[in-house]
Amino acid sequence: MNDSTEIKDLCIDERSNNYLKEIAMWGTFLAILGYIKCGVLLLFTIVFPLTATKIESHFAHDIPKVMITFGFFILAVIVYFPSNYLYLFAKYTKRALIQNDQDVMRHAFQSLKAYYRFFGILVIVIFCLYLIAIVTAIILF
Repeated sequence: MNDSTEIKDLCIDERSNNYLKEIAMWGTFLAILGYIKCGVLLLFTIVFPLTATKIESHFAHDIPKVMITFGFFILAVIVYFPSNYLYLFAKYTKRALIQNDQDVMRHAFQSLKAYYRFFGILVIVIFCLYLIAIVTAIILF
């Protein structure tokens, strides 16, 4: 067995090039939808406190306005980061394919890695919150 590691250049054939172009196109589309969603959530962050008193009149109890507004803001932040990573991946992939530049493609894959890492961490956090909710429910009931 050879101890030295041989690094081979990756060759992207025409079919793979077309796949990457389509992936970049759909990535751009989904990223723009994510940016729009982020904007709508930020709009809710601004509009909800102004309309909460009208909404509150239909309920018998007070609505936690600050918590809901903060929740909209947190959701906007959570939506922004994966949208940005996906947009950067799509942008750099398109540029790398046009320029045939390995460094730009590496940067595109770095953005894709950040995208998946973000979702992986988010899933772990959500599972931990589920676990805390289940344990709390068992203890309280």
